[in-house]
Amino acid sequence: MKYPKEKLIGLFVLFGFLFLGCAKEDNGIILREAPFTLEVVHPRFLDYPKPAAGMSVQLNPPVLRWPVVKGENIRYDVRLSDEKDFSLPDRILEIKDSPWAIFNPHQKLASGLWYWQYRKSGEEWSEVQHFVVEDGAVPMVSPSADHFLQALPKQHPRILATQSELALLRQLQPNEDTRAILRQAEKALLMRIPKEQDGMPQRKGEEEEQQRKLRLDASKQLGTQVYDAVVSLSEAYILSGNEAYAKKAIQIAFEVSQWNPRGVSSTNDFSDARCMLAMAMVYDTFYDRLSENQKSTLLQSIKPRASHFYKNWINNIEAKVLSGHVWQHILHYFFQTSLAVYGDEPEAADWMAYAYELFLARAPVLGGMDGGWSEGVSYFRMNMETMIDIPLYIKKFTGFDFINAHPWYQNQADWMIYHIPPGAASDGFADNAEEVNLPGVDYVAFALGLAKLTGDSKAAWYANECLKYDTSDLSEESILRWVRLTKTRDLPVPVPPALPNLPMGRLFSDVGLVAMHSDVSNTKENLMVAMRSSPFGSYGHMLSDQNVFNILYGGKKLFYRTGYKVSMKDPHRTGWYQHTKSQNGILVDGEGQPYSTEAFGWVARFLQGDDLAYAKGDASRAYQSKETEEDYSVVKNIRHLVLLKPDVILVYDELEAGEAVDWSWLIHSLDAMEIDTKNQTFRVQQENAIGMGRLWASADLSFHFRDTFDVAAVNWRKSVGEDGRVKSYKDNQFHLSATPTKKSTKMRFFGVIQVAEEMDESELLSGTLRNGIAEIEIGNWKISASLDSASAPGLLIHNEKTETVFSSHGKSLRLRDQFFSGSDSASSILGIIRDGSPLFIEAKDELPPEMQSRLRYFEKSSGNFSQ
Repeated sequence: MKYPKEKLIGLFVLFGFLFLGCAKEDNGIILREAPFTLEVVHPRFLDYPKPAAGMSVQLNPPVLRWPVVKGENIRYDVRLSDEKDFSLPDRILEIKDSPWAIFNPHQKLASGLWYWQYRKSGEEWSEVQHFVVEDGAVPMVSPSADHFLQALPKQHPRILATQSELALLRQLQPNEDTRAILRQAEKALLMRIPKEQDGMPQRKGEEEEQQRKLRLDASKQLGTQVYDAVVSLSEAYILSGNEAYAKKAIQIAFEVSQWNPRGVSSTNDFSDARCMLAMAMVYDTFYDRLSENQKSTLLQSIKPRASHFYKNWINNIEAKVLSGHVWQHILHYFFQTSLAVYGDEPEAADWMAYAYELFLARAPVLGGMDGGWSEGVSYFRMNMETMIDIPLYIKKFTGFDFINAHPWYQNQADWMIYHIPPGAASDGFADNAEEVNLPGVDYVAFALGLAKLTGDSKAAWYANECLKYDTSDLSEESILRWVRLTKTRDLPVPVPPALPNLPMGRLFSDVGLVAMHSDVSNTKENLMVAMRSSPFGSYGHMLSDQNVFNILYGGKKLFYRTGYKVSMKDPHRTGWYQHTKSQNGILVDGEGQPYSTEAFGWVARFLQGDDLAYAKGDASRAYQSKETEEDYSVVKNIRHLVLLKPDVILVYDELEAGEAVDWSWLIHSLDAMEIDTKNQTFRVQQENAIGMGRLWASADLSFHFRDTFDVAAVNWRKSVGEDGRVKSYKDNQFHLSATPTKKSTKMRFFGVIQVAEEMDESELLSGTLRNGIAEIEIGNWKISASLDSASAPGLLIHNEKTETVFSSHGKSLRLRDQFFSGSDSASSILGIIRDGSPLFIEAKDELPPEMQSRLRYFEKSSGNFSQ
């Protein structure tokens, strides 16, 4: 079924769900008390067949996938039918002897029940799996791989342009993009041709891991130098016909062809892929200028690199749930390489078919249906061209428009707007997100491309707004530049609205992200809070940050996670940066969440009105992992996060463990923080705002404050930042930990944070704690929170001026003369005035689709399923 968007106007919004076989408590769901334990949502490798267990599929047709059988030369058979016993051959869709574990029927399936089986060729069939195709499933009928291959042009070139396009490109009127390409080509003409030994590191590390990373860096630098030069020369030749560009590009390619394909240039996969594509681009672009011997030389040098990727990927990547590395450029390079040599290299037909089917089956591999990206705003930049260019090749040769068929693209502009707003720093989640202080030209280029390709006026608005804060020249960066010139040049940019309809918040449940804003369209005065609680858990470039939040004001980081990503295995990253202790989260006995896909969370609820937005994160499973052999006995970690316009954020935590533990509530800032232990407040003064918070708890607290990391950050790689300077890792960030004076099994925290250019700080100080109830009034908001862990939890909010009422735990609400009680005593309810009349909105826990599917399958299997 099509992924729904929240709609508030004129409706009761009831977020119901079926949670099969799971125990329920007064505030939601406890996963670990289910008849079977949901230990992971996204394991590293697929461990059950999908779709199955009668689940309703979101796309029609769905791609069938199953756990791979490890080994050499594995082949699979698959059959699909609307007849359970597969007794009618003419009703069966099938593949035989497939080397990869995906099957796309490439035709629309009739609504109703469908059945399928798979097997290792020659062995017994699996149990019969079944799924439901509903009428509302999103059509996703792509051509077959054979159809795609047959549609490819027989002539060269193919990568940068086709034969029929060359004359037109030569006649283009010069613009900023063409001039930038020619300038870069002129620099490449003067460049010394790289040598293979240039891929050796020039410095030594202090230990083996540093040595390994320096080897990777040197190799990547070599491949990037080759690739950048060849691309600029090839593009410039197509635009100008200048023979000098052709000559230099060919010289570089033939130098690379002499290198050991498994030598230093392949130490780093990015280098390996860039060297491969550089040769393929020369082979394709200058095909008519090359002798047969030259063509043969290049093919013989391209083949071992492409074949190496193919052999490592098949029967692997299609089942690898978190294969972010492959999708960061490399699949795009492999796709283009296969395109360049198809028809000339016999194995390229398999390469091309696999790349085509893999993309259709898995994209967006780190997203979902609702537009988010689980590895964050920094690493998404490395996937932009893959997500735009591969679909455009498919459309160019077959007419199938993946971009306008897939819901992810339709929702993507919202993710950019809410998590990396125009003129603002990023939400702070995942590796390197802290370095993204503005969307920059990458996001402008992507948003403009998205706007042209989908007609999304919000994407156009986003790009325009970003350019108000960043005057960088779009043409100076290569990202999507050639796509603009050759594939979207004649497409109109939709007229952006003066002010799009942008509610306070947006939930991206597939990836477990939610962001709330006081005014996302006005960055200067916008208060932003974002929370991550993700079914993906922690792995790759994701961090151990379930149920953590970051706060920004005016686009600047205010209360924000800390540390630096030196390298993936650097002691500072593993001992601080990726650890929960660096985040605005919760520690248990001083320990954070395991770095594991098994340590997952989910955003269970989200609702909003005109001046209040609310989200509930559930990280109850985030403190245990069999993979890492960690279990901190946590049975409940529920975080309620509320934004109250114009300047108040509430953080209400319900915590429980199987044994008495030390709970620690963390808050961090990149700027100097002032602490008042008597009043339990913290304060940060920035140039554009004051941020002040006060913390209450169900037990007496002890504040611990410092401005140092557990593990120092040292830039031994000599990495440079986006400004081109060597990064300076300063140990001057600020960290507050609030811990009860004694251990307990249950704990509640209640934080009230106010952020404004000016504020009456006495309001925060006037709040009281009586009989286990914290009460405070800030502006027109009256707030109370139950902190007695022996009593029922509850967060109540009332604004008499705007007539807004809210209860986090199902207490009945009165608005004007109407009373409302939710259909579930554990639900969250909001009352607002809409069009002059009371409107009540109820939110219950709603599982993300992947959690629903997994629970359904394992419940059907009685918890005894094994790969």
